[in-house]
Amino acid sequence: MPEMPDSPDGAHHPAADALPLTGAHVLLGERDAETAARTARALRARGATSVHTVEATADFLRAGTDPPETVRLWDAAVWHTGLGADDRGLAELLETWRARLPGVPVVVTDDAPSARLAVAALRGRAADLVERSDPEGVATAVARAVTERADPLGVEGAGQRALRMLVVGAHPDDVEIGVGGTVHRRTRSGWDVTVLTMSGGGGGGDPARRRKEAHRAAEVLGARLLMEDLPDGSMVDDRATVEAVERAVAEVSPHVVVVHSESDTHQDHRAVHRATLVACRKVARLACYQSPSATVSYRPNRFVELSEDDVRAKLAAIAAHHSQASSRWYLDEDLLRSTARYWGRYSQTRYAEPLELVHERYSLGRPQAGHA
Repeated sequence: MPEMPDSPDGAHHPAADALPLTGAHVLLGERDAETAARTARALRARGATSVHTVEATADFLRAGTDPPETVRLWDAAVWHTGLGADDRGLAELLETWRARLPGVPVVVTDDAPSARLAVAALRGRAADLVERSDPEGVATAVARAVTERADPLGVEGAGQRALRMLVVGAHPDDVEIGVGGTVHRRTRSGWDVTVLTMSGGGGGGDPARRRKEAHRAAEVLGARLLMEDLPDGSMVDDRATVEAVERAVAEVSPHVVVVHSESDTHQDHRAVHRATLVACRKVARLACYQSPSATVSYRPNRFVELSEDDVRAKLAAIAAHHSQASSRWYLDEDLLRSTARYWGRYSQTRYAEPLELVHERYSLGRPQAGHA
């Protein structure tokens, strides 16, 4: 765990000046009213909009998934070991939290953090372990965790601004199948996500109906939809295809672009992949998702953790493509869930979606981080 600056209770931590908590919502698990009040004051002094305190582990987990009406989603949580958990219990608590709210960091506090407790916190992937008696240290740890979560790309100047992601698919339902869970997770975290579909999917049914289904699916995931009208089944990576992607890039100004992989047996997927590489050569980060037609050459190196809610949203978005869902073997719900379970083993979580990173112009800081 990162070391906190040494200072007495109530002392100012210079590092906190560079790590504000502007607009953040923090869940605080703390039984002692005085300690909770001092910690809450330190968090609000950094700009936190709200600090909601609970006094029991069960209430902590319950509030995590069912926050107050004024809170859309927690930005971070603080949990004191005195609420009841040994080293093993701490790891289990953190695993439960991560399964329910992947990406929402937890800072653990303890009266006298030990090496043994630090190992348990590390195994549970806590954001930090700090002394409970140092509210400024707790606030600094929370600010650091929120900053890392808000700017996972390390894109200079992004700060607290919403990050933007463009996801490109050749046909309606391609994006939902490949990264529907990731899109949902990002939109819930405040990202602006745009789906660009390159055709109306006439090769798989009535284009008018498929366009309506595509709009409904994007709505389920919380994303915006752009649609082009390239010929389904005969796309090529020519100037027209590149320009279609370039128009979306100019409109969205994405920090991240995600598209089909080159390792795919579908010619439309490969054409869209190649055109997107050209159109997005100046975008900070580009990665590829896995389609049902991907080959064994697909080599993911990033894994995005998904919650049960993310998986359900993905399945609902796919189900919105009614004209396809009942007739395509690869849209079977059991298969989709088992695939997400399989990839989850790489991020030590229940569900995940894989990504194949192609290029990044900024350091991520975490070689296997589950950020897209």
